Amino acid sequence: MSKETWIPKCIAGACTGAFFLLGLTGQSLAAARWSEAQANEWQGKQPWYFGFNFVPSTAVNDTEMWQAESFDLKTMDRELAWAEGLGYNSCRVFVQFIVWQQDPAGLKRRFEQFLALAASHGLRVMPVLFDDCAFDANRDPYLGKQDDPLPGTSIARWVPSPGLKRVTDRAGWPELEKYVKDWVGSFGHDPRIVLWDLYNEPGNSGMGNKSLPLVEATFEWARQAAAEQPLTIGVWGGTKELSDKQIELSDVVSFHFYGDKAGMQARIAECKKQGRPVVCTEWMARTLGAKYESELPLFKGEKVGCFNWGLVNGRTQCQYPWGSPKDAPEPSVWFHDLLRRDGSPKNPDEVAFIRKFTNAPGVQRLKPLLDYPVRDTCVCLGPDQTYYLTGTTGAPVWWNTNEGVRIWKSKDLQSWEPLGLVWSFDKNLTWQKKVGDQQAVWAPELHYFKNTFWIAYCINYPQGGTGILKSTSGKAEGPYVDIKPDGPLTNEIDSSLFCDDDGSVYFVFQNGKIARMKDDMSGLAEAPKLLKPSNADQVGFEGAFVFKAHGRYFLSCADFIDGRYHCFVASSDSLAGPYGPRFLAVPHGGHNLFFHDAKQQWWSTFFGNDGDAPFKERAAILPIEFGIDGEPRPIRSIPLRFGQP
Repeated sequence: MSKETWIPKCIAGACTGAFFLLGLTGQSLAAARWSEAQANEWQGKQPWYFGFNFVPSTAVNDTEMWQAESFDLKTMDRELAWAEGLGYNSCRVFVQFIVWQQDPAGLKRRFEQFLALAASHGLRVMPVLFDDCAFDANRDPYLGKQDDPLPGTSIARWVPSPGLKRVTDRAGWPELEKYVKDWVGSFGHDPRIVLWDLYNEPGNSGMGNKSLPLVEATFEWARQAAAEQPLTIGVWGGTKELSDKQIELSDVVSFHFYGDKAGMQARIAECKKQGRPVVCTEWMARTLGAKYESELPLFKGEKVGCFNWGLVNGRTQCQYPWGSPKDAPEPSVWFHDLLRRDGSPKNPDEVAFIRKFTNAPGVQRLKPLLDYPVRDTCVCLGPDQTYYLTGTTGAPVWWNTNEGVRIWKSKDLQSWEPLGLVWSFDKNLTWQKKVGDQQAVWAPELHYFKNTFWIAYCINYPQGGTGILKSTSGKAEGPYVDIKPDGPLTNEIDSSLFCDDDGSVYFVFQNGKIARMKDDMSGLAEAPKLLKPSNADQVGFEGAFVFKAHGRYFLSCADFIDGRYHCFVASSDSLAGPYGPRFLAVPHGGHNLFFHDAKQQWWSTFFGNDGDAPFKERAAILPIEFGIDGEPRPIRSIPLRFGQP
C-alpha cells in the first residue's frame, strides 16, 4: 500500500526509481540469491497465484490482527472461506515485530493456527516481516488496544513494523535479526508458505534511503535461515538505490502498482526483463483505473501472480481512497475491498466475473440433480432412509398456475424417481380457489415428524395464503388432507415447519415469522413473531426456514442484493432469539433449505434464480460445513460427492 504522497508517481506511470532495471544486468548479485534457472524452475512447479492482501474485518492494523487479545480466528475462518469461494488460492499477510517481541512463542502459535486455517481453505501464505508504511501520522507501533478508525478515512490506523525509529537504530538490530531468523527458521520449510516478502515498501513514510541498510541486512538474515521458499521485496516507487537493491537481492521480482491495465502491462514488461518470475504483490485501486475484468486475464496470460489489496471491508476502511478526509461520505465506487462484512459483494458483477474466471469451487461448480424445471428446492430424509424432493413446478406458467405438488424419491441423492402429483387442484382443492388466471402452489416443503409426512405450502397472489397438508397414510406419496380446509393459516407466502427436540412444532413463514402450532396440528397456538438478526431488520424478505444443528438454531431466508438472489443465515442459542448477525451463506442460493443425510452430512438445496447462478430453475444440492463461528457454508476444500465435480 502506498501513501498518498506516492500516488502521482504511479498515476503518471513513472514510479520513479522503481524500474531502472536494465542497468542491473551487469551488476553482481548476492551470492546466496537464487539463479535465474532456480527461480524459473520454482515457478514451473507453481500454479498461477491469485491472491489477496488479508487483514480481517475486525482488525484496524496488523497489531490488532495478531495480538492475543484481539486475534479473531472465527472471523478469519469465515472470511478465508469466502475467499476460497471466489477462487483465491493464496494470501499475503503482514506480521508485526512488536507482537513477536512481546510474546514470540505465542505469536508463532497464532500464526500456525492461521496457516492451518488458510490451508484448510486451499490458500498458501506470503508473510511480510517489515513495513515502512505509517498511515497513522508516522506513529510507531504500540501494544494494547488499538485506536478506532477515523470515520471517512482509509487505513488511518496502520502502523509500520518494526517502527520507523527502529529502522535506523542499529543498537536494536540484534533483536530484529533474531526476529527474522526465528520467523524464517520456523516456517522456512513449511509448504504452506509460498513466498517471503521480507519488507513492505522500504523507504515509505519519508524514510527514503535510510531504510536501505535494513533491506540489505534483512536479506542476509533470511538467507542465513535457509528458507526453501524464494525471498523478495517488492519495488513500489521508492528511490532508485532502494529499488535497484531490492531487485538485485530478490529471488523473484515483485512489485506494487495501482493504476490501469496499460500501466500494469508496462510494469510487467519491465520486470520480466530480469528473466525471473514476476509477482504483483499489491494492486487494485478502482478509482485509479484498475479492473478485475481486464487485469486478471493479463496476469494469468503473463504468468504473473497477483495479490489485490483487500477482501472484506472492515476496520481498515479501505472503501475510501488514500488521503480521504475525516468524515468523508462513503464513495459509490470502493477504492479497495470486495465484500461487505455480511459476505455480500459490493459490486456483484465484479464478484461474478471473478468466480467464473477462476472456476471457483462451491456454487460455481454445481450440477442439477434433475433435467426438469424446479424452483424452491426441498429435500427431506424419510424414516426409511429414502430422500424425497419437491419444489415449485409447472414451468413456464408457474407464476400464475400449476397442477399442484410433485415429488421425486431417491436412495442415494443421485438417481431420482418421479412419484408424480401427490396433491392437485383437480382432486384435492379446498380453500385454494382460482382467482382469474391465478391458481398455483408455490414453494411446497416436505417434512417428516409425528410418524407422518407434512407439506407446508403457499398459494400465489392475489389470493395468497399459507397452509399445511398431512399425509393420512404416513407415506410421502399421500394421500394428503389440509389441516385447515376452510382457509389459509396466514395471508402471506413461503411456509415451512420446524420440529424442536421436545416435539413442539413451529410454523415458519415469509421473512422469518414464527408461531408454535397446536399440539394436534390444527392451527396456530400463538400469534406469530418476527425473528430478527442483530445487524439487519430481517434475515431476508422471503423463503424463511429454521433448522437446528450442533445445539444451535439457524434461520435462513432469501434476499435480493443488487439483483442477486442469495441465502442469508443467522443463528441463536435459543429458538426465540436473540439471533446474531446475518451472513451470506449460499451465494445465488436463495429460497433453499438445509437437511442432513443418513450419515449426518449437512446439505443445502439450490435452484438458481439469477443470471450469475451456474444454472437456472433446476434442483441441486451442495454439501455444507459449519465454520469455527458455527455458521453454515458450502464445503469447498474436500471432494464433492453425488454428481458434483
